[in-house]
Amino acid sequence: MIKQNTIVYHETYGKGRVLDISYRRGNSLLFCSFKKGEYGFITEKQLMIGDGQITLKPVSASARRKDMSLEEALKGLMRGGGDGYSPMD
Repeated sequence: MIKQNTIVYHETYGKGRVLDISYRRGNSLLFCSFKKGEYGFITEKQLMIGDGQITLKPVSASARRKDMSLEEALKGLMRGGGDGYSPMD
């Protein structure tokens, strides 16, 4: 279970923390903050899977894209890009 202040990593923004959690049955929504006022939203399940822009372990965008198969890329597009939602992007 993810808790407030858990360290997370964004492929562009770098290291950050979970600042707030909206608890929902089965899949909580996490608000994450990064350096320079950057932020993002991701669900707990997606964070645990680790295939979005926000992960529990550091990963570069290029490394993630190299490992992604065509099928995984299409699935990501079909579910909204496969990345954490940020209303400012």
